[in-house]
Amino acid sequence: MMKWMMAVTACAMLAGCAASQPESQAQQADDAACAAQGDAIYHADTIDEQARTSQNGLIYGATPTHVFDAEQLGALHTRDTAVSNCENNGNDSGPAALGGGPVVTPHIVGTP
Repeated sequence: MMKWMMAVTACAMLAGCAASQPESQAQQADDAACAAQGDAIYHADTIDEQARTSQNGLIYGATPTHVFDAEQLGALHTRDTAVSNCENNGNDSGPAALGGGPVVTPHIVGTP
């Protein structure tokens, strides 16, 4: 009885591992666009850090390494969040839909 119960439990646990449907080409293209948008955000956030040379083998590096690591992790988090938001909410990189009305140019309104 115990072996039978263990076999049923193992089969029930493995039932969730069944192969899911492969993504369509449209979904793959949408995911690629979201990843490209996230990579562009990451590149814009780390453009100043890309010139930093590696300083391997030094006891005390010339730059604050922990600050650099924290900035890299923050930029990676921003990229991952942007990709996740794009995949969950759709790729909204185009102009906002205004219902066909003209777009008003932003301007400063002065007081008399």
